[in-house]
Amino acid sequence: MRYRTEGFTLIELLVALAVSAVLLTLVVPAFSQMVQRAKADRDISELLRSLNYARLEAIDRGLPIHLRPAAVDSDWSRGLSIYQGDGAAMNVLRVVPAVSRDARLTLISEFDSIGFNALGGVSAAVPPVMTYVLGGQHRTIMLCLNGRIAVNGECK
Repeated sequence: MRYRTEGFTLIELLVALAVSAVLLTLVVPAFSQMVQRAKADRDISELLRSLNYARLEAIDRGLPIHLRPAAVDSDWSRGLSIYQGDGAAMNVLRVVPAVSRDARLTLISEFDSIGFNALGGVSAAVPPVMTYVLGGQHRTIMLCLNGRIAVNGECK
């Protein structure tokens, strides 16, 4: 009686490895782009939530509310502070955490902070514009003078 050994031949194993290697080279870049997009969406959602919070606090309190970088070096990527008042009478209402690692958040206007007036509008002559970059993900956030926030759009 002849016994047949069960298992895979070397050729079958090499073909399976080659097919899995080809599939991995196709899947990994798409997966990393998906992860970047998810991180960017999460960061932008947190930023929009913070901007809306500051605007609503200005309306509720009837006082100007400001956003500025929490870091001393004016790096907007390292977190934000939402505060009421100026100088020594500054009252911090909320601290917003930093954006994802390797992401850059910059304010491309001439301002060092963003302010909302008691009516919820931006207290500036020119709408502030922020940019967010994470790898291949680019977002532009424009704060319209009436307080509306436009992501990748423009004020009308």
